[in-house]
Amino acid sequence: MSFRWRMAVVFTLLVGVLLALFGSVIHTRAEALREAEFYDRLEDRALLVERLIDEARNLPVDEAEHLAQALRDALPNEALSVIAVDGEVLFQRAMDGLQLQKSWLELATWQGRVHVSQGHRQYVVIDTPEALRNGIRYTMASAVDEQGMRSMDLLRRTMIMAGLIALLLTAVLSWIYANWALVPVRTLVHTAAEIREPSERIPIPSSHRKDELGEIATTFNDMLARLQDAFEMQRSFIAGASHELRTPLTIVRGEVHQALQLVQDDPVLREKLLIIQDQAIEIQDLLNQLLWLARTRSDPGQMPMDMVRLDELADRAMDRCRMRFPDRPVSLSMSASDEDFEPLVKGNAVLLTAAIYNLLSNAAKYGGAGPIRVSIDTSDRYVWVCISDDGPGMPPEVVKRAREMFYRAQDVLTLDGHGIGLALVERIAKAHSGMLELTTAPGQGTKACIRLRAGR
Repeated sequence: MSFRWRMAVVFTLLVGVLLALFGSVIHTRAEALREAEFYDRLEDRALLVERLIDEARNLPVDEAEHLAQALRDALPNEALSVIAVDGEVLFQRAMDGLQLQKSWLELATWQGRVHVSQGHRQYVVIDTPEALRNGIRYTMASAVDEQGMRSMDLLRRTMIMAGLIALLLTAVLSWIYANWALVPVRTLVHTAAEIREPSERIPIPSSHRKDELGEIATTFNDMLARLQDAFEMQRSFIAGASHELRTPLTIVRGEVHQALQLVQDDPVLREKLLIIQDQAIEIQDLLNQLLWLARTRSDPGQMPMDMVRLDELADRAMDRCRMRFPDRPVSLSMSASDEDFEPLVKGNAVLLTAAIYNLLSNAAKYGGAGPIRVSIDTSDRYVWVCISDDGPGMPPEVVKRAREMFYRAQDVLTLDGHGIGLALVERIAKAHSGMLELTTAPGQGTKACIRLRAGR
């Protein structure tokens, strides 16, 4: 789940909890007010009954029956009971067989009145001194507040519906707010994603210098500064060490070459010298790669760029490959959309030759025993130089990491190599505003292409 979704969901849940608490408080308070108001009505009803019972003693029978009929329809599901001092039931309406609990009567005697609720029915029992003088000890009024219950049910439905609508609106507004609030973060991420060199920095607007985003950008810039220092030290070391080692290696190769001329008749010693010569060539190739790597790490604008022909550079790289791997046949083919179009690109001849040679070297070492094919294709906009072989190819998980510096697949760890070649080729291609393309599959060989902009 993205951070935006988490912000929207958490904010919506918080609002939902607050609405639930607020609704619970309102519902509880409304229920308490309904009960209190209905108890007041029941008390008024009970007091009215006391007065009417007292007055009815002196009324004719027909008028007393009329009074009883009026009392019967006063409240929904109403029950009335009047008990005399001697325990005789003076009046009882509805709920035949009603027995007042002793605890209710005791509380009424102690407090003057008691309120009881059982289910939806509410009870009021009163014991007043005025009624006692008239021979009445307890008066009970009970009813069900149907109208109040309907009102509470309507209130609940209204609150639930309003809460759901409020949650829906909150979710939409939360998503909109999360998107708006994260605009500076997305801008920061986009700016950081465009950084290609440690020397670059993230600009910090004055409006964000003292907030959390400003702190993140400042911390990131400090990290870039430390990385720049580390890369500078690394480049200086690689360039210095590689340059210093090239001279003694050149001397070693020269001495080995002269020694080979002097031991024509000693095959054992000649074989040893050839091994030394091969190892010296491999070390010199590694040093050259490190030098080229350090050079491509620097500002590409500082590298000398000229109009060069890729077919000539490919010939030089093929000559070096044949010298290093004499048993591997290498062939070159060219095609163009325009017969007069030449494979010209603007670039550094040394670096582009190194890139083509690295691809040839990889094909020679890892591409099986078959031939190596070099092809140059041209169009109005681009020039491709491709090296293909018929080797075992690479599985998808290896292709994903093949361009990483010093990465080597498990099946080639026993072969010569240092895991620099493809990483170096890709950096050289990017330094020339080009790209490296790999086409491979297990058992189908490998095709590596460098695509560059045409220079005509």
